Amino acid sequence: MEGTPPDEGIGLLGGEETPSPTAPKAPVAKTLLPTPPAPGATTAPVLQTGVLTLDVADEKSREVTAGTVTDVSVVIKSVHPEEATLHLSTEVAYTSTYPGEGAEWPVSWMLPGKKQFVELVARRTNAELSLKPNIPVPLTYEVSAPVGVRYGDRLEVRLTARLENTSVAPAKLTLTWTARQSLLAIKTSRGYEREVADSLLTRAEEKPDVLFAILVPAALRGYVFAEGMSFESVREMLRGIRKARGLVAGETTLKEVEPLLVPKITVEGFVEGAIVELIAGPFKGEKARVKKIDQGKEQITVELIEAVVPIPVTVRGDHVRMLERGSGKSGA
Repeated sequence: MEGTPPDEGIGLLGGEETPSPTAPKAPVAKTLLPTPPAPGATTAPVLQTGVLTLDVADEKSREVTAGTVTDVSVVIKSVHPEEATLHLSTEVAYTSTYPGEGAEWPVSWMLPGKKQFVELVARRTNAELSLKPNIPVPLTYEVSAPVGVRYGDRLEVRLTARLENTSVAPAKLTLTWTARQSLLAIKTSRGYEREVADSLLTRAEEKPDVLFAILVPAALRGYVFAEGMSFESVREMLRGIRKARGLVAGETTLKEVEPLLVPKITVEGFVEGAIVELIAGPFKGEKARVKKIDQGKEQITVELIEAVVPIPVTVRGDHVRMLERGSGKSGA
């Protein structure tokens, strides 16, 4: 209609033709060249990795018991083409499950060319060594786990090595020691194993962080096993306990105790015709002859020898004791 201007931007009615919009041009890729440093500016040197190494001859992490001393050897090696001065830093850190109560672990080291260990008194100790190319240098650390150590207490020895006046990256290594429990054998008078264990358990309830478990194996007379943190702490708990004859020297391994944890068949070793003694029940103290063995139920049928009328009596296998082994066959 006259007097009405055409819609702008549509271009379907009269008026000048509106050009179609064009797609924006893609940016042209440019090659970025390194910007030269400004006059007087310094750039950080690129450190060479893998030139200096710290390797442990044994395991980096160890589990130790209280009162033990362990050695760990570390080998330092450099493939740098020139001889250089090595700055070695050793940092000692303790972690205890009871903050503020953990005992400190004495740590010593033996530097190359020395014949004796020197205790590291400070938490961080530094030393300088001359390191030649491709010649390994040994270094030994000696760690003593204190008697008063708690379960889970941890020691870390952190090593940092750096070559002087070189662009070689520093080498780092962390060695760890963690306190674990010991398995100890206690010798008792025969027949008093349970009494000693009960007395020891009463004292252990007052010091739960010293003694963790007590085992009284029925198959082994005269011994009680205890799981505790240290030899000395368990020895102290045994003082004054009646019929306790002391600790067996050295630590007992779990492999030695495992056979005692597997229950044995109580009728094993009995045969028909054997002469036995009843050690429990209403006929305790009586002698009898084995007539039948039931291994499935772990029961033995016997006949009392001194009874006027031979009446078969069935008892549990652990209620009889062998006196005379007969020549008969064992039960099925």
